[in-house]
Formats: sequence, C-alpha cells, structure tokens
Amino acid sequence: GLFHDVGFSLHAGEIVGLTGLVGSRRTEVVRAIFGADRLSAGRVFVDGREVAVSSPRDAIAHGVGLLTEDRKNQGLVLGMSVRENITLANLGELVRGIFVKGGEERRVAEDFVRELQIKTPSVEQAVQLLSGGTQQKVVLARWLFTNAGILMFDEPTRGVDVGAKTEIFRLMNALLERGAAVLMVSSELPEVIGMCDRILVMHEGRIAGEVSGESATQEQIMALATGTAPASAA
Repeated sequence: GLFHDVGFSLHAGEIVGLTGLVGSRRTEVVRAIFGADRLSAGRVFVDGREVAVSSPRDAIAHGVGLLTEDRKNQGLVLGMSVRENITLANLGELVRGIFVKGGEERRVAEDFVRELQIKTPSVEQAVQLLSGGTQQKVVLARWLFTNAGILMFDEPTRGVDVGAKTEIFRLMNALLERGAAVLMVSSELPEVIGMCDRILVMHEGRIAGEVSGESATQEQIMALATGTAPASAA
C-alpha cells in the first residue's frame, strides 16, 4: 500500500496535527479514513466500535467529515445557494415525505451563518460569489449540520489570507468546545505547533513519531519528517 504503520487515535475535544514532507502520504491517510480511497488493510474505529468505511457516504454516516484544500471539488455546488449547500448533505433531517420544509431549511442555514460568521448578504446568495475563506465556512457548516464529531482538515490554511487563517483557527477551537475531535493535516509547522495538542509526523508512508504540541520544536518535527531522528526520540 501507499502507507503502513499509521495507527493513531483521536479523542473528543482534542486537536491532533498530521504533518510531514511532500510525498509523506499525509493526504492519502485522511482520504482513506474518509472512504475516498480504498483501504487494502487497516481498520477504522469510531467510539470504540469498528466501522466499515468503503465510501464517503459511510464515513458521513459515522460522523466523520473531511474538509480538503481543494474547495472547488470538496462538495460545494458553486451554482447553488449558501442555504442549499449547507443542508444538501443531510437533507434527511429536514425531509418530511418528499417535501423539504423550506422555512426550516432556511432557519437552519441562517443559524449557521450567524454562528460561523459567514459573510454573505443572504442565505440565498450563490456560493460561487463568496471568497475562498467564506466558502470553506459553508462546507464546515454542512459538516456541523450532519453532526460530524470527527472533522479532518487537509491543509485548511493553504492559500488563504491572515484574517481567514485566524478565523479558521477560531472555528477549530469552537469545534473542540462542541466536543468534536479534529485532525489537522498541514505542512505549516508554526501553525501545527501553535494549534495542536499532539503532532503525528509522517515519513515515507509511516508515522515516524509523535510529539507533544506544547513542547514541540520545528527542529524536532523536521528530524522525524526527514527520517534523521531515531523513532524512540518521539
């Protein structure tokens, strides 16, 4: 397989970083957990129970959400409104028979717009007219609407400005307060060190070591990422 020896755990209210150099297979790991890529071996457990995840639909059913750096292809329907994008993934919650209660759907969307401070003139605004950072929040609102308890962010701050970064970190902390578990895949070491309780460092498809977010240094992480640190030092 592309990776091996990548066993790790995530706990509610905790943010864990997953980092490594380009080619270390970080993204492949989260895609496999999300069911976007097939796992040839390995098992996924949620709340202590093994779950079968062979597609993103399975992952969503088990409360797992993935926000990728590729905002255009991560499920936003650009021509649709903010409201439709937020409630699409979990319309079952709102559907009674074959009719969606328009008022209820709109109210849910407006609650998220307020809570996440989504900058949009209205919930009927087309998502394609919003900034990248704001689109990211719409995707996050959708995951919160599906009641995802495990949220994985793949390079969440790549290509966004400082203001949007601050906002993304604020949202991550808000998720932790809701009792979610957050996995943050990032190559931005200062951000990983600043945000994470624990940091998993990958090297050539395996986890080379784990370091504490409080005491981690960039040098320590780079030594693991480049394979120059003994694994026992982690």
